[in-house]
Amino acid sequence: MNPNELSTVIAEAIRRKGSNPTRAAREGGLPVNSLRYILEGRSPSARRLAEACDALDLEFYVGPRRADPSGPVSAQRLADELERLAWEARRLSLRDEEEEPELPYVSAPRYEVLAAAGSGAEVVDETVKEFLAFNREWVRDQRLEASSLAVIDVQGDSMEPTLHDGDSVLLDMRPPDLRDGSIYTLRRDSELLVKRLRRQGSNWLIVSDNVAYPVEPLDAAVHVVGRVVWVGRTLP
Repeated sequence: MNPNELSTVIAEAIRRKGSNPTRAAREGGLPVNSLRYILEGRSPSARRLAEACDALDLEFYVGPRRADPSGPVSAQRLADELERLAWEARRLSLRDEEEEPELPYVSAPRYEVLAAAGSGAEVVDETVKEFLAFNREWVRDQRLEASSLAVIDVQGDSMEPTLHDGDSVLLDMRPPDLRDGSIYTLRRDSELLVKRLRRQGSNWLIVSDNVAYPVEPLDAAVHVVGRVVWVGRTLP
């Protein structure tokens, strides 16, 4: 079966499921672009094709039309067919062992919200404004997960000179393991803050780098949203 014929079979299987390539891939536990890779007429690896067939309720079979069940199959024909299938499997494995290329970057959503480096910025909308790209190797080196990243903007001067009004910060949104001295985005009622957390005995304090702002206790009314791991700034 050539790549065009394979693409037609995969497209028809997706249609029968009432799905689309991205959703079908996710439901089948495949990389989101794996089915699009096949639909574009490119040859997948034997392993990826077998996984796609399993996800789409297709039989993964390499060989001629099945023997007529009404008649017996000779031992010689069976041996020849097994040898041919083994050779074809080796050929496919060597030709297409390479997986779809991994993009060198990951995309983090930038939300239309402000975290106040001050008394607090009210959150009125949390729609995605755009996406920012970050080097995949850097993300791995920082032990971050691409699916847990988000970008928001800073408002105010309470974190100067570390953070300035208008800066963009990248957040690690995984459940926080608080680190003494790290900067976090905090939610208090309907407001977002960006502050440094300091440990004092068994308690935590909300601290501004700008000494003009008071120190506050971190209490149950404040929810830790994410840890700041990167800052971006447009120079004047």
